[in-house]
Amino acid sequence: MSGAEPVKTSQEEPLDQSNGETPPRPPTNEEIIAMMDEAASKANASDNDDGGLVNIATFWLLWAGVAIALLAVVYVIISAGESGGTGLVLAGGIALLVALFLGGAALKMFSPVLAAGVMMRRVTGKKPAEAVELAGAEILSALGLAERVLDADMDARLVARRDGVVTYANRAYTQLAKDAGVMGPAGLPPRIDRLFAQQGAEATKVFRLCKAAKSAEAAEEIIYQTMGLDGGGDRRRFEVSVRPIRGADDHVAWRLRELPVEEEEQDSLAAAYADFPRPVFALEKSGQIAWTNAEMRKKLGADRGTITSIDDVVLGETSNLVSNLWRIDRSSFTAHVRRKNADPTEANFCSFRRGGVGEGFACVELTTDESVDEVEDVALSGDISESPFGVSIIEGEINRDGRVVEANKAFAEAFGAQKKNAPLSKSLSAETLEEIAEEIRRKTRAGGAPKPIEATVGSGVHARTFALYARPVRRKRGSYGTRRTLLYSVDVTDRKQMEEEYAQDQKLRGIGELASKVAHDFNNYLQVVIGHCERLMLKHPAGDPAYPDLVQIRENAQRAANTTKQLLAFSRKQTLKSEVLSITELLRDFSRFLTRSISEKVKLELVNGRALPSIKVDRHQLETAIMNLAVNARDAMGNAGGTLTIRTQCIPAEEVKSREVIGLLDQDYVLIEIADTGPGVPKEIADKIFDPFFTTKDSGKGTGLGLSTVYGIIRQLDGVIALKPGVKNGATFEIYLPAYDAEEAAQTEPAAAPKKEPQDLTGAGRILIVEDEDPVRNFVIATLGDCGYEISEAEDGDEALEILEEDQDFDLIISDVMMPVMDGPSMVAEAREKLGIKSKVIFMSGYAEAAVREQLDVIEGAGYIQKPFTLKGIAVAVKETLYSSED
Repeated sequence: MSGAEPVKTSQEEPLDQSNGETPPRPPTNEEIIAMMDEAASKANASDNDDGGLVNIATFWLLWAGVAIALLAVVYVIISAGESGGTGLVLAGGIALLVALFLGGAALKMFSPVLAAGVMMRRVTGKKPAEAVELAGAEILSALGLAERVLDADMDARLVARRDGVVTYANRAYTQLAKDAGVMGPAGLPPRIDRLFAQQGAEATKVFRLCKAAKSAEAAEEIIYQTMGLDGGGDRRRFEVSVRPIRGADDHVAWRLRELPVEEEEQDSLAAAYADFPRPVFALEKSGQIAWTNAEMRKKLGADRGTITSIDDVVLGETSNLVSNLWRIDRSSFTAHVRRKNADPTEANFCSFRRGGVGEGFACVELTTDESVDEVEDVALSGDISESPFGVSIIEGEINRDGRVVEANKAFAEAFGAQKKNAPLSKSLSAETLEEIAEEIRRKTRAGGAPKPIEATVGSGVHARTFALYARPVRRKRGSYGTRRTLLYSVDVTDRKQMEEEYAQDQKLRGIGELASKVAHDFNNYLQVVIGHCERLMLKHPAGDPAYPDLVQIRENAQRAANTTKQLLAFSRKQTLKSEVLSITELLRDFSRFLTRSISEKVKLELVNGRALPSIKVDRHQLETAIMNLAVNARDAMGNAGGTLTIRTQCIPAEEVKSREVIGLLDQDYVLIEIADTGPGVPKEIADKIFDPFFTTKDSGKGTGLGLSTVYGIIRQLDGVIALKPGVKNGATFEIYLPAYDAEEAAQTEPAAAPKKEPQDLTGAGRILIVEDEDPVRNFVIATLGDCGYEISEAEDGDEALEILEEDQDFDLIISDVMMPVMDGPSMVAEAREKLGIKSKVIFMSGYAEAAVREQLDVIEGAGYIQKPFTLKGIAVAVKETLYSSED
């Protein structure tokens, strides 16, 4: 028992002996029953020796006298005529007396018939003492005192049938049921199992009692029950017993005796260990704790009555511990225990004896390692002072009067705690201090790994995020000195930024995958519309009545194609065609399109900076981004109109650091500012402005893809876009694009030869078209057939391989990338490997080239054209591919 002397059981010698003699003790229940049985046996032997003949003779003499009295009455009545009225009166009196005697004996109503009642039972073999006892019970019932005696009992008493149906309940039981709030309808007292209706181990005890009642057997248990509603109810303790009723086999008697929750006076073991110098408690098989001694409560820092279950003591799973302790084999078991105002600690448990009513309880001794409660002396050494993470010592309550008494260099620089005894509230916000205090309380109660509390210092681009870890300094138990806490800080700014960027990227990626698939299918449909519309325009040139309608069809189809490009830009999977441009010339040429889009009520102002460097971007994508921002600004200004200002300037690398924009590198940038005079962006939604599907427009007036598309385009152009902070009127968006260094590019990038499109789109050669969409395949066949090429077609990759097995003399294979069963690149790779096909290849797809680039790289020298393409576009691609090696 962890070095402690074991406690003696009832079979062992007692703890305290004086004069070498065992002190007298009261007889146990078993000994009392044995003595009563012995006395009953002696009484039976005495009755059998000399009482049997006397009892029988007495019975017959009594009834013989009664018979003689009856005959005398008959004689008196017969002779009454001779004696006159006197004889009749005498005969009537005797008859009345005999009638009362016989009626009283039969009905057992009053004491004059006691002798008759005794005699009637003695003839059936009843013992004299038992016969008198039964007669006495009948007299008590006749006098109406039985119910009053039960009502006067302070313990709750209940008479019920063996199946639980209530027959009688005294006042104490009724009051108990009212306290528990389980009175039946019309104020009827509840059954015993309803009074103690609960889950878990206590329900098992009630079940055992009800089972004993049904079998008409005696049983008793100690049951805990929470009763009432105020403050969550009171926890009460009862000794519940059930006994059969002699002479009433169908009924049983219940008795509920309330005990103190901490039963020191009622339980001899609890009283014996109340002042024991080591922690001891009583553990029931259900895991309930019947009582704890004073040392146990002191060790755990608990108040009287607060420890009611093993779960209040032990951290984690307790079922195995309870099972092991219930074996009472003096084995020691280890577990972590909770302590009030102290960290959890490891403790040893050892059970040494059993006691109590019913299944009872096991007495368990608890021991802990006292060394963990020693006062901890902390100080910041020289090594810690120069550590890369912050360390400080805080005196007082963290969220109240906490002061930084010591801090290393990293902590002082991060939180400005340069002066000794500086209030911690000046370095951290009240919300952060409350979170730290709550974490300290949680760790004290439950233990476990420390949980970091994040705190942000500064604002904007200079903001830094720190993870704070608090550890209370151990102090002597029971002391009330100043509380000290070690506070550690770790800079997690970069990690938080990466987490936020990753979350944003994942958000865009997930929706981007969906957007790219929608764009792929949509591009297939637009391919058919645009392609056949251009073929009709060749047959109905300008001047034809149908020509304007065809122009409208083509323009709207092209607008739809631009929408799909926005979806691809949103997912950052569009194909970029970067070229070196002057931002001033680009905005000057694009301004007339902007003017048409923003309506007449909005005035467009261009403010071009001087000596701006060139930029290398995809012209179409940058124009799309600027157009989206302009249209959003127009919608924000509403019907009243306003001014849209586009301003450009150069931001040298030296000035970049002073800009509070996240993501800028140490290099020159070209800044494009797009400002409006609308209501501006509220501060509470500024952080969500680039989220996909986030819009401030009314339902049906915006998809929420505009700004998220712009964000995707600018990021793919290696630029940064941000909402300019601190603008009071309107909103200003800043686009930072890397400046193009021509000299550096000349050294790192090979010079690209100028590319000229062929003027003559006709040609000769055999082409195999592989496309699973019939309308798209038919358009390509018709277009290239008009250009003079010999065309063969296949619906999928398998059919294409069958054609190539029979005829390998094709100059060009044009194949869709995504097809059922076998995709285009796989089909071409198998044809080259197994059939030796050396034909040139052009892949076409509704996906952007970037999305299928990995598949295309498998095929050497393969070209690519994105749907929807025009009639001229496919003709030029075929002509360039077939004649690329010819002069």
